[in-house]
Amino acid sequence: MIVYNCKEISFFFIPPDIIIEIELNYRVAFRASSGHTCDANTIRNGTLLSGEGSLQCVEGCSDTITTMSYYCTDFSATEDWTSGTNSVKYNLSASSNNLYTFGFSSCCWISLVEGGSDWRMRTTANLTVRQDTGKINSSPISAMQPVVRFSYGCDYTLKIPVSDDDGDVVKCRWSKLTPTDECGGVCETLSGSYLDESSCVLSYNATRSMGWYAVALQIEDFQKSADTAPLSSVSLQFLVFVANSSASCESRPVLPQNIITDGSIHHSSVDKIFNESIIARSGAATLRVTAIDTVSPIGMIKSEIFPYGTSGREWFVTVTWEPMKNQIGTHLFCYTAVDNLGQTSDQTCATLVVDGEVTDDVSTDTPEPDNLIVLNPECNAFKTPKKVHTKCIEATTGDPKLFYLATSCSSNFVQCTELGTGYIMRCAPGTEWCQHFLTCVHVGSCKPEG
Repeated sequence: MIVYNCKEISFFFIPPDIIIEIELNYRVAFRASSGHTCDANTIRNGTLLSGEGSLQCVEGCSDTITTMSYYCTDFSATEDWTSGTNSVKYNLSASSNNLYTFGFSSCCWISLVEGGSDWRMRTTANLTVRQDTGKINSSPISAMQPVVRFSYGCDYTLKIPVSDDDGDVVKCRWSKLTPTDECGGVCETLSGSYLDESSCVLSYNATRSMGWYAVALQIEDFQKSADTAPLSSVSLQFLVFVANSSASCESRPVLPQNIITDGSIHHSSVDKIFNESIIARSGAATLRVTAIDTVSPIGMIKSEIFPYGTSGREWFVTVTWEPMKNQIGTHLFCYTAVDNLGQTSDQTCATLVVDGEVTDDVSTDTPEPDNLIVLNPECNAFKTPKKVHTKCIEATTGDPKLFYLATSCSSNFVQCTELGTGYIMRCAPGTEWCQHFLTCVHVGSCKPEG
């Protein structure tokens, strides 16, 4: 059964001739212990997992489009969820008004404070060629953690991340039961909350009952702010858990200034490795960050969580992604820090744009030194990513085994796994990597004995 429901259905369109070909993209999340297990190997190997239910065309056509199988992108062993995404191409016959509705429904939600039972989603689209662009509309996209955690008695402002390739005005509204059922048993079930539809910001004072709540929204795009008829309406649903906490409302984890900031845009290319670290800080000296949860594109690998620096209050993970040809386009990437009391930071979301295929920018006439891994001038990506796998395999299977390798940037080192994956890691400010001691030391103090 689906009990962790973070589902979003969006789509973009290829200009039609007689038959309209559309591509529908969806993200789902399930309880891991209900048979939806995922780990780093599942993500790395691109394993297709079985979902639950099916995607239907319910207006403008009548057909089962696909079962909800998905590629796992993120998971949480602590919170027992697995999340992933997939896409499917589908041919439609042009109709008199080119209005279509796609649906996803089944049973059941977990026990909720308000509503529950059956779940239902509805995504609508107008596939008429737009006069302003000469193309069929591309719907907006969104991304949310499957579970958003609130502490009882605290005020929260939750920004719903949205992006639209057409540059349209994007608004958010509550999904409605009438005139068409968009949300099953969870229509407007977070009582006392306020949704700013123009900014897509949800405000909530967690002073009602503790427990599980569902949020069901429609993400809609408009050519102009004054328009009342959306070009498309995309369904987004996720869970909110309100729990008692002995800590103050100000003790939630925070996210220091990272390279990946909220609203930032990062360009990458096919076969070029995107590699960045994410740092989180505990909200109090007595607390610790235990996880950094992500909403990722297919194939992005996240490292284990490690202490950062010497403050004792900061931790970090590294995310590594090598986009494929079929991932050219726009992707949302989000992350949230979680502490040992289950408190969460605000969610940070950035846009990752895959521009196209590039070739290796390192000349074969300039061999890479064997004693270190060469990084680009920004020290955030491998210059020869294809060689890193070989070097990591050699290091972790040698005698003695090595899991840490030096790089061309003194402030960085590479952590290897026995599967040959290499993660770029940063030393704390004021320190540098010392291969002799296999640790970061104060700048200038890496002096081998003897």
